[in-house]
Formats: sequence, structure tokens, C-alpha cells
Amino acid sequence: MLIEVPFEVVELEKNSYHLFVKCKLNGEQYGDLVIDTGASKTVLDRNFVDQYRSMEKEEESVQSSGLGGGKIDTEMVEVSSLQIGDLEVFTIRLALIDLSEINQMYEKYCNRKISGLLGSDFLLQHQACIDYHRKRLVFRNSD
Repeated sequence: MLIEVPFEVVELEKNSYHLFVKCKLNGEQYGDLVIDTGASKTVLDRNFVDQYRSMEKEEESVQSSGLGGGKIDTEMVEVSSLQIGDLEVFTIRLALIDLSEINQMYEKYCNRKISGLLGSDFLLQHQACIDYHRKRLVFRNSD
């Protein structure tokens, strides 16, 4: 079954574009995620997520770094659900990081905030395809 979800192309600066997709977290929080094929893990802003279960250090270990190479304080957590369009994934593990500085940039350039980054782990698991012409993120749901 294919699930198509519209995305928005946001121009941050001249010829600098990001793709935004709407999400719903834990059945009640709404936000925008940036589709980021270069991010190995899906991450959410720790200031956005209200309810989660922390993972034991031995259970899940992750090191994150930004483009500048500096280490980023990362916590692996489990949330009850993440919904993107009609695709809803239950009991999902994600990384939490502080996106305050990134959100300052988004507010400056496009008066928006992001809730996180939809990374390659999620995109690969759900066999996502980005249809730029139709502005659709297409998931191949295996159910």
C-alpha cells in the first residue's frame, strides 16, 4: 500500500530549500519535520516532546555530531506514536536534541519553527520516495 503525504518547499535563503512535512506526536502534538536524507537518525527537538520514555544507556547508544563536527548532547527515547499523513508508527525510538539554535535560524529566515528532522532511518524503513514534481513524500507501507 502506498501512502502519499504532501510536503511544503520552504526557501530559507535564495536557492536554499528545505522540505517540511506535518507530523503528529503521541496522538496530540502537531509540528513540522524537515525531511533530511542526510540525517542518519530521526531526531526531535527536546523542547517539543512532552511525553517519552528514556532508553537505558546500555539499551541504546548514539553519538551525534553536527556539520561543524562538534558533539551534540543526544538522548535516545521511545515515544508512543509518530504520525505522518496516514502513516502512523507506534512505539518508535528517536533521538532528542536541543534544536533551539536551529530554530532561531528558521525563525529569522522564514518565521517558522521545526519539531525535528525526519532522517534516513525512518525513510529507509518505510521505503520513502520524494516526488519533487508533485511535492509528495510517498511511503510504501508493508502492512
